[in-house]
Amino acid sequence: MPSQDHDRRQVEPEVEAPGRTDHRLGDHRLGDRRLGDRRLGDRRLGDHRFGDLRAEERRPEDHRRAPTRRALLRTALLGSAAAGVASHVALTQPAPAQPSPAQSTATESAPTQSALTNAFAAPKPHDAAAKRLTLRFATNYVGVHPMTRPVRERLAAFQADYPNVTITVEETPGNDHQTKIKLDASSDRLPDVFNYWRLDPGFGLDQIARAGKLADLTNWTRNDPFFTGLFDTYSWQTASLDGKVYGVPLSMFYVEFLANKQVFDRAGVAVPTDWPGLLAAVKALKQKGELPWAISIGNDSPGGRVYNYVVNRSVGNARALRMHSGAEPIDVPDMVAAATRLHELVVGNIPIDAISIQNDSVYAKYVNTNRGGLILDGSWITLSIKPAVQEHLVVLDFPLIPGGAQTERNIERDLTSLWYLSARSLADDDKRPYLYELVRRLSSRQAAKLYVEEASQLVPTLDLQVDMSKVNRIAIEAQALALRAPPNKWIPSVMTPVRRAKFEPLLGEFLAGKYEPAAFVQRLGVIFGS
Repeated sequence: MPSQDHDRRQVEPEVEAPGRTDHRLGDHRLGDRRLGDRRLGDRRLGDHRFGDLRAEERRPEDHRRAPTRRALLRTALLGSAAAGVASHVALTQPAPAQPSPAQSTATESAPTQSALTNAFAAPKPHDAAAKRLTLRFATNYVGVHPMTRPVRERLAAFQADYPNVTITVEETPGNDHQTKIKLDASSDRLPDVFNYWRLDPGFGLDQIARAGKLADLTNWTRNDPFFTGLFDTYSWQTASLDGKVYGVPLSMFYVEFLANKQVFDRAGVAVPTDWPGLLAAVKALKQKGELPWAISIGNDSPGGRVYNYVVNRSVGNARALRMHSGAEPIDVPDMVAAATRLHELVVGNIPIDAISIQNDSVYAKYVNTNRGGLILDGSWITLSIKPAVQEHLVVLDFPLIPGGAQTERNIERDLTSLWYLSARSLADDDKRPYLYELVRRLSSRQAAKLYVEEASQLVPTLDLQVDMSKVNRIAIEAQALALRAPPNKWIPSVMTPVRRAKFEPLLGEFLAGKYEPAAFVQRLGVIFGS
């Protein structure tokens, strides 16, 4: 496991600058490799430990149960969207577009822009004299995953233009993809191109990058005109580690706060707009026999999202990240005050089975039966809510807390997946131009449009035009709100896997009423080393 020194390093988000299955494209068989039954133990890569390579981490926020085909046809979640009334609109994020993920001052010795542009030029299509190459493409977009089809379409179009290139697709479903990539890295055979989660410690790619196995994309993303204005500064910060860009943004998430107006109307309670109103509404709903919160509180649950909001509003996101990374003491009065607010808001106001019920089951048992006044969860859950229930949902902005550190209504949002390249592959002069072109085609606005309209994905692409008839009201309103607000970084993103595995059960017990706020914060201090 990472050392204590590693655990206490400066929190990365605070930087202000920006089963090997060997089958051909279209073949979706899993092949002979089975990763799930192997205990991979503590594999080292040089001096960098990968830790436990078993895929037992909590399910990341972008990999939930795939929606049904009917659900996909019924509604599509908005990518980089704002509200609009026309059937096609130009969509923009409010954050200023950056010409590159990092700005640098040109020097006389620096190469000219034209020379840099030529270095990233696309290979000549249908070149009969081109060298034959094979590229390994690893993904967990497999089977019924909604991204399987649009990504395969992009790969097929690339191969049609470059018949000298064979793309070998290596598939591992869901979180098994984490195990596959970690094992490939430890064997020094990372795929040429692959999609993966963020560079958070919990997903393990940060160690692979620091071991020199992941391609440094800083020069390319800074100087290729393709990237000008494509993503905002915050996306490039997430794609970076130790001042270097390692990924190209692919998909994103945000947290949405919803009220079921039908439940509030039954109880005769007004939908809250501020913190005192929220506390009063929760108490009033309970007094009227209504369930205030339709959430679960187990591992990786909506209860954790409520915790994030209250803690961020109370101490600020930057400080919360330092506390939960072990860089600043967490057993302090400000955190006791935050825990006290959280206790008042949640404890006793949730389903009786909140600590044991699966997150997805909350929607079947409570949300879709119009039980529960408030919902707070990731944007991926919209497809889980019945259209008849969605008609009664109101999008809320989580209120500021009087006396809290945050003075703006920040909303938790971030990237969920990015495209990555192997360092060894990018160093190959023959492969390099094809790798650049392939990732450009997978990251273009044309590709992002497909991801939104055909696969119901949320994308961070700026100035994207999508068919608004394929995006539902909740998505339009919630993401417009999220993209106007300053971002909060997901607090568990700075936790090591060991710490997170201790934190989430403790949080569930606290929200279930086992501990008083001071005792809970004292236990947080033990976990995070304050």
